[in-house]
Amino acid sequence: MLLLKLLLVPGLVAVVTLAVRRWGPAVGGWLAGLPIVAGPVLVFYALEQGDAFAARAAHATLAGLIATVAFAVAYAQASRRLPWYLCMLLGWVVFAAAIVALYFVQPGLVTSLVVLVAATVLGRLTLRRVRFPPSPSASARQAAEPGLPTLRNADPPGDLIVRLIATATLVLVLTGLADRLGPTWSGLLNAFPVLTTIVAVFSHAQRGAVAAVAFLNGFLQAIVGFGLFCVVMAIGLQSLGLGWALAAALAAQLAWHAVLVSRTAHSAPVSGS
Repeated sequence: MLLLKLLLVPGLVAVVTLAVRRWGPAVGGWLAGLPIVAGPVLVFYALEQGDAFAARAAHATLAGLIATVAFAVAYAQASRRLPWYLCMLLGWVVFAAAIVALYFVQPGLVTSLVVLVAATVLGRLTLRRVRFPPSPSASARQAAEPGLPTLRNADPPGDLIVRLIATATLVLVLTGLADRLGPTWSGLLNAFPVLTTIVAVFSHAQRGAVAAVAFLNGFLQAIVGFGLFCVVMAIGLQSLGLGWALAAALAAQLAWHAVLVSRTAHSAPVSGS
């Protein structure tokens, strides 16, 4: 189990990291909206603490995603004026304040999902519209569009290792302290934006604020699917068992991503028109 924790989630983070480098931060945001970290942690909760514990933790994780949206919006807004480390600290403070409020309110399952969707819609409305050109044509696009922020593409050596260590550390801490924290706090903290923070910070530091905002905008589009994953896990764990509940939750998540892909395909301009 320890080996699985050390390899599975960091491996998924590595995939998202490489996807950001290959296809850009907006696609990375879509992938970060998958339950890359929180999903495996819920599985570990079920295996180590039981299905009832994991179901309650999934409910709390859903509520915690509202705080994750608050983090994303705070970071994106601050990135216009502040360096990455201040944006990260501000985002974490906003997330912590929202988590504490959610712990005392403890909204129901349906309420959590409705508030998450509303927060996502409002959050995306507050983000500026960002255009992120592919790296090879960045110079040409900059010359053609003087208002487009300059992007920095250098990836320092060792940054992937930092991301993997940070992710593995969070998984080990959450699963190791689950007994003491209980399902509510374990679930709320499971929504901590570890992958979102890592990709946003590195995108910001290496490519500029425009890349960080593009990533966060893509993330906010996908996080509703993350919420659906949590809803199905919370409902299905005790009635269906871990295997079937996980399969149904992943199907719900992937269905939402299919909707996003379909919407993007229909809104894309037709070549030659």
